[in-house]
Amino acid sequence: MSMDHNFWLFQEGERSYTENHDLWGRQDAPVNIDDEMLRYFLDTLLWIPTFNPEKSTDGFGLNMWGPTIINQTGGALFSQIFTSWVQLFTCGPKCLRLKGPFDWQWPYQESEHIMNEDQLETLGQYTQLEIDRDRLIQQLTTLAQFGKQAATGDFFILHLGI
Repeated sequence: MSMDHNFWLFQEGERSYTENHDLWGRQDAPVNIDDEMLRYFLDTLLWIPTFNPEKSTDGFGLNMWGPTIINQTGGALFSQIFTSWVQLFTCGPKCLRLKGPFDWQWPYQESEHIMNEDQLETLGQYTQLEIDRDRLIQQLTTLAQFGKQAATGDFFILHLGI
């Protein structure tokens, strides 16, 4: 079972920011992105002003394990970031092969704690993310459109983490 992040677009006033329990576990979100792929974008997502409805606090980036609201405050930047990713990935091959997280091989000898960077493969390796470019571009384009709509103040994006 893959760990996905789901994204929904709602009209402001249609539901409260904290009203999301009925959406957890549903498979029909307009956009769902695998956790490892979303983590690939993580550095740029930290630029986006967001709201955490569980803590009632403003912040930046997505709550990876819970809900996040992107409203008018962060909508335009959300749209620009995902539009930029779309433009970049459009240049890639049909099957994108991207460097994923580092998988450690445990246990390893204490004497191996100090080593050169070129020896890291003895401790593990980077996973390879293989993504269908066109499907990813479709998902990111939809998110960019969600951001444009949120920027108007008439809509908000609800992200549900893993």
